[in-house]
Amino acid sequence: MARSGLVQAERALLFRKVFLEGIAGSGKTTYAVQHMLAWLDQGVDPSRLLIIVPQSPSARPYQLALHESAHSGGAPIIKTFAGFAREAVSAFWTEIAGALGADPSREPIFLNIETAQYFMARFAFPRIERGEFAFSDMRVPPPRIISQVLDNLNRAALLGEPIERIAERLSKAWGERDSSRHDVFKRANALASEFRAHCLQNNLLDFSLTVEAFQRFIRPSPIFQEFLQTRFDFLLAENIEEDLPATHDLLAMCLPYVQGALLLYDTDGGFRTFLGADPETAYELRALCDDHLIMPQSHVMSADVAALSVAFNRLLNPRAQPEPEPSGDWRAAISIISKRFYPQMIEAVADQIAELVAQGIPPRQIAVVAPFLNDSLRFSLTYALRQREQLYGIRIPILTHRPSRALLDEPITRALLTLTLIAHPHWLDGVTISTPPPKDVADAFALCISELDPLRAALLAEIVYRVKRDENGIPRPALSAFAKIEPDKQARIGYRVGQRYDALREWLESYRARLDHGDSMPLDHFLRLLFGEKLSHKGYGLHRNLEGARIAAQLIDSVQHFRKTLYADHDGDWSALGREYLRLVSQRLLPSLHVQSWQDEAADAILIMPASTFLLRHRSVDYQFWLDVGSNGWFTRLEQPLTHPYVLRREYLPDEIWTDEDESMTEDSALYRTAIGLVRRCRKQVFVAVAELGESGFEQNGKLLRALQQLFSASAESEAV
Repeated sequence: MARSGLVQAERALLFRKVFLEGIAGSGKTTYAVQHMLAWLDQGVDPSRLLIIVPQSPSARPYQLALHESAHSGGAPIIKTFAGFAREAVSAFWTEIAGALGADPSREPIFLNIETAQYFMARFAFPRIERGEFAFSDMRVPPPRIISQVLDNLNRAALLGEPIERIAERLSKAWGERDSSRHDVFKRANALASEFRAHCLQNNLLDFSLTVEAFQRFIRPSPIFQEFLQTRFDFLLAENIEEDLPATHDLLAMCLPYVQGALLLYDTDGGFRTFLGADPETAYELRALCDDHLIMPQSHVMSADVAALSVAFNRLLNPRAQPEPEPSGDWRAAISIISKRFYPQMIEAVADQIAELVAQGIPPRQIAVVAPFLNDSLRFSLTYALRQREQLYGIRIPILTHRPSRALLDEPITRALLTLTLIAHPHWLDGVTISTPPPKDVADAFALCISELDPLRAALLAEIVYRVKRDENGIPRPALSAFAKIEPDKQARIGYRVGQRYDALREWLESYRARLDHGDSMPLDHFLRLLFGEKLSHKGYGLHRNLEGARIAAQLIDSVQHFRKTLYADHDGDWSALGREYLRLVSQRLLPSLHVQSWQDEAADAILIMPASTFLLRHRSVDYQFWLDVGSNGWFTRLEQPLTHPYVLRREYLPDEIWTDEDESMTEDSALYRTAIGLVRRCRKQVFVAVAELGESGFEQNGKLLRALQQLFSASAESEAV
């Protein structure tokens, strides 16, 4: 990493407070990394340097730079606001617990999003079954109800208001459109209060309670303010436009007392607004800095792509500052893939991707984005690319990422948990946890044994999988040996596959024998053994499978956090942990952030993910494919009937009604940020794919498609003139 790029003028900025603003790809993070290393070269004590990031993956460039540099004097303090608040609450716990309503004699137990949902579900499901959250015009899945009530708690803490005020804010913003919605807001409020009371009674701190404790009792404390004024000498904050107003408050407290600071602001950012990020309060921090630097030039986009960026900027953001005429031709940077039917569009995209890879383009330089990435789209595109591998004689590795997807919705997760149940038959009670159905066993065989297709996997499962009842009448799963299969069926399944199946079955039986002798282990330890000793080896499904290994790692991390949170002092029989975790996963609750899923710098694979997820990765590629540009999903937010990401913000007046005009303006802003954000993360070419009839068979006419039509129409008219 070059460190000589800091000229004398920039060295002078090391001891000033700098607000650095620029577009995506202008080099802000690269500059910040050099700034950090220059601080350390100047003899700055790393423990006196605080780096604030909006989410844990954003720390990666700084961690890599420290690892690759010659610096060996310790590492700076790198924290998210949540992590900073959690440490502060732990340090001040005995002083604040009583005022908060918790027990100061017991240590706090901090919950992540998964464990918070786990406890919330105890109170939510009885209410859901009674129909308290039934809407006349929509069906909201239970996990979404739970996550939205938790979101309301988070917003209340960030606003510094009692939980009761959230229902009032939502009701006033909703107006008189449907009076029944007001009752639902109150019920959501009652559920939130019930959950909060349980947390306080048991010293459980979710994000909202941690923030409330920090904001109400710690931040105003003279002791904490004195600590903050003397604790850090230097401050660096990454992508402040993607962070919370509470983070900006903390930065504002630190800035007057540090010797040097660098705040990074992405001009067109704000992709985490739906999670509470506030670009407006972030930009107000500029007034507390000595210098305001602007990086307007992209080091990513080619001249033609830069011209496309200017064209989008003028079209989608009419109030933007005028930009100089670009030197490139935007039409050379964009290609249209237009088909009548949705499946034809998928096939055409797969053809184009295969051609690029066959030409020698590294797969990691290709990203495929869509407004949503459902199972159907992922399967269709993945299957089409697998066909092209055989046709072109090439390898097209794939990496997908859907952070808000439930773990149990991943086939690899279901396969691993199916094998888990076969290995732990005593966990089954026949009521809440039952034996895996034959289809799940067949799917597990197909995913975990190489060269075994679904049809032969179904035949194998039909023959070898049996459910027998024990002396108490509870069904127990069992697998028989491949050698016991009739010879003609052995031949149909394949002897090499049979050997792999037998090796897997023997491994599971050996593990069960260990259990019979009292050698119990936690579920995450079992999954690590299964992955490391069998499934990651040649001949099995997770060998050289980046996608499968990532999901397996996420599952293991999820179980580990669950164990450390709920079973921290447990020792001995781990059956209760296994059963409880299986119940948690079966509720299809949303997973917590898995840092490894965001860190794939070395993976040479095509990225396939929702557009919003790609933008939050701050990753640039040579080629982008935008799928289904006629969809409304490019600009409409997900329906959240129990909460509202814009109404529950600081600057929104509590008594105002949220109108259709407000929604339309929000959609236009979201479309602009998405389109311009994608273009500025592309080096060479954007392929825009559109189907006249969408996935559901209806004609497509979304705002992004209309904008593209307007762009090409204006270009055709100018050429005609």
